[in-house]
Amino acid sequence: MANRTLSLVAAAAATVLLLGISGAPAVAAGPTATALTAQAGQATFYEARGGGSTNGNCSFAKLPANNYYVALGPKEYAAGARCGSYIMVTGPKGSVRVVVMDKCPECGPNHLDLSKAAFARIADVRDGLVPITWKTVKNPTVPAMSFRFKDGSSQWWFALQVFDHGNQLRSLEVKVNGSWVKTKRVDYGYWIYQPGAGPGPYQVRVTDVFGQQKVVSGITMKPMVVQQTTARLYPG
Repeated sequence: MANRTLSLVAAAAATVLLLGISGAPAVAAGPTATALTAQAGQATFYEARGGGSTNGNCSFAKLPANNYYVALGPKEYAAGARCGSYIMVTGPKGSVRVVVMDKCPECGPNHLDLSKAAFARIADVRDGLVPITWKTVKNPTVPAMSFRFKDGSSQWWFALQVFDHGNQLRSLEVKVNGSWVKTKRVDYGYWIYQPGAGPGPYQVRVTDVFGQQKVVSGITMKPMVVQQTTARLYPG
């Protein structure tokens, strides 16, 4: 799990200072799932430990290569709905694109806890907490999708994860006996179909919040193995 103690202690003091100087209003409510307009907020930073096969609350197979990731408060994290989606954050020194990888239980609405590397792109690290604006990135440039079954998955318990889908996902369906059935998203980044979908190989249908959809075939039951495909939800 991430260690945010230092950044959030700094945030408590810095928030008072920011409000005292600017007279800024209370932080506004977060955007809807598909909102693309900029939201005002604040950012701190932390560093995920990484190194294992499960990183952050979203259960990433590895940390992003550029180390640009973000933890969202419970409202924006939305029980895992934003896992794997992208956000553009603008601060005093510039902007950075980050992927949603983690949850920050202590963060209020529009409080983003950035990786230290991402925070350094938008502000001086010594500041600890800075005012920002942020917005959802639609159709970010990402590699082709890959998939991973959770450990313990079997023909009787279907628990699949999608990587590099780019946009926030609306649904993941799996074809069972010729019919599409919906899986249930859980807050740690997987899509689960409790009765199981048989031994596979599987055909799944991935749909994002913008209505873009892709059917992917040939996914096999190999728990904790990342299966790379050539499928993309959108061009580019």
